[in-house]
Amino acid sequence: MTSKLVRATGLLALFLIASAPGATGATPKEIEKSLKGGTDAIKARYGRAAGGAPVVGGENSYGIGPTALAGLALLEAGIPGDDPAVKNITAQVREASYTQTNTYQVSLCLMYLDRYGDSSDVPLIQMLAFRLLIGQSSAGGWGYQCCPEVPPADVERLKGLKQQQLVAGGGKDKDKDTTKIHPEIEKYAQTLRPAQNGPGAPPGPGGAPIALGIDDNSNTQFAALAVWLSRKHGVPVEKALEAIEKRFMGSQDARTGYWQYVGLSPGGGVAPVMMMSPVMYCAGLVGMATGIARREERNQKLNPPGGPKADAPPKPGGKPGDPFYNPPAGTAPPPKAGGGRPADARDLVVQRAFAGLGLVLADHLRSGKGLLINGASHGIGDMYFLWSLERVGVIYDVDKIGGIDWYDVGSTAIVRSQSPDGTWTVGGYGADVNTSFAVLFLCKSNLARDLSTKVQKNPTSTEMRAGSGPSASEVLPNRPTSPVNVPPPPPVLNLPNPTGDKTIGMAAELMKTTGTDYATKLKELRDTKGSEYTRALLTATTALELGERKAAAREALAERLARMTPATLRAMLKANEAELRRAAALACAMKDDRDHIPDLIELLTDADDAVVRAARAALKSFTNRDLGPVTGATTDQKAATVAAWRAWLAAQKK
Repeated sequence: MTSKLVRATGLLALFLIASAPGATGATPKEIEKSLKGGTDAIKARYGRAAGGAPVVGGENSYGIGPTALAGLALLEAGIPGDDPAVKNITAQVREASYTQTNTYQVSLCLMYLDRYGDSSDVPLIQMLAFRLLIGQSSAGGWGYQCCPEVPPADVERLKGLKQQQLVAGGGKDKDKDTTKIHPEIEKYAQTLRPAQNGPGAPPGPGGAPIALGIDDNSNTQFAALAVWLSRKHGVPVEKALEAIEKRFMGSQDARTGYWQYVGLSPGGGVAPVMMMSPVMYCAGLVGMATGIARREERNQKLNPPGGPKADAPPKPGGKPGDPFYNPPAGTAPPPKAGGGRPADARDLVVQRAFAGLGLVLADHLRSGKGLLINGASHGIGDMYFLWSLERVGVIYDVDKIGGIDWYDVGSTAIVRSQSPDGTWTVGGYGADVNTSFAVLFLCKSNLARDLSTKVQKNPTSTEMRAGSGPSASEVLPNRPTSPVNVPPPPPVLNLPNPTGDKTIGMAAELMKTTGTDYATKLKELRDTKGSEYTRALLTATTALELGERKAAAREALAERLARMTPATLRAMLKANEAELRRAAALACAMKDDRDHIPDLIELLTDADDAVVRAARAALKSFTNRDLGPVTGATTDQKAATVAAWRAWLAAQKK
């Protein structure tokens, strides 16, 4: 039952610190073997089942996301398009694309179809791109949902599209022009209207406004990459790319180079350095890469080969304080980069981000946490972070970040944590998603080759690759080196959700809710039937910091579990998740079911003190006795207490 509620994260107590003294990095042969094992596992999962029936992969609580991600992993690993698994994935992604409205799924479908490279898919790519464009917020970002539900009539009409035959280049078929918007897609785009929150939001089906939720930088980094990829398919995305650039230019914390999950106003609060999710650095760097690349395109036009080498002058009319033209006081540009021109405000943002990311990586390694931690998830110590790190390393073409060989550290952690069946379970997204992330990392995937090519022309990138750029202390002179006293941050949890899991989305929405709305949302998760609501409530409860909100979530989870059957509750008492075991123990007391007494006694040896306290409280409610153990008891003390409870129980049966 536990596996239905929460994805397993593995059984090994694994703290992989590949860069620790004496640690041996993974060899090329080990990496090659691990990569083959991973691709074989994906092919087996998405190939053909016994009897020739296609395996329907990915259409679960995560939607089509894992399928598209698996396809990207196979293609980047060199698996040909006629492989049965790739053919099956392609068919599923094409079919599902017509109905997708969530940012992660729309972005991943677009990325896959672009990477697959069949010109007949261009109308689909254009359709997906327009859905992303209307989902962009006024702050330049994206939330979980990018457009309203697609009416069935639109789905059928879009499925009937045929790529027009035009004499032009592009795509695999040279008689098809893949740089013009398909006429029917153009008509469809005109029917789409922004569906954003707040007064004046346009109505959705039935007249009700569509609530897209708060935008965040995890959704935004996927959308930014997908929007960039759609450029070559004729989609007008320049305004969207400009908004992305402004978002990340204007929301970076200059002290740490960090971007918060839901953005941060300059001069606002900053999280303690050890609490930062490294994936947010990567999200910002991906967004900034699109701005750097567009700048290099403009410079190339102004300074064609053989022409003047000087950079174009600042755009006339720039306002004081405008980060695009005049860096704020105290952030004077460093000496000229290797290409002979000074770094501009964009370069400063990128330098700060790389400096901060390198320092946070070093902090995690030095603390013993490592970059891949069993049980970790949501962008800290999981496969999602490692893939984000890989994308940044490849786009900017840097071998080391903060002096750390990111590929050596990451590949070693990945190789050492692979399961015998070729999959990976370290992290919170399940074996399907984690395995795709791992394969993409190991093969150094480059999903936007034209983006990385342009970014790498940037002289500042050249400096970083050569290791001759400014040091972290120069770039971030005011970076806190230990947790600092700052005003309490908004009750927002970093919940990156690359596959659009509905339960993670619900948990994230709860974390973003405040005041009386929090109690309302909590009650909804407590009372609504369906295992996904249990998982969402558990996810939020696990991630919340200690305080009134966590206490309320814990109480709601226990009350929800009290409605479970005895068999289900008994399974939950043995779950991998401490918060689930704790809530199940309290639920036993709420149900007043004495048959659970033996199970609760065994729970007194739990490694988590909160679980032990809950089991002790439940036993006390049943028996009106308190035999311990005391808080913080040693293993021997717990064992002695269990023996005492067993003796008491045996005496009751005589």
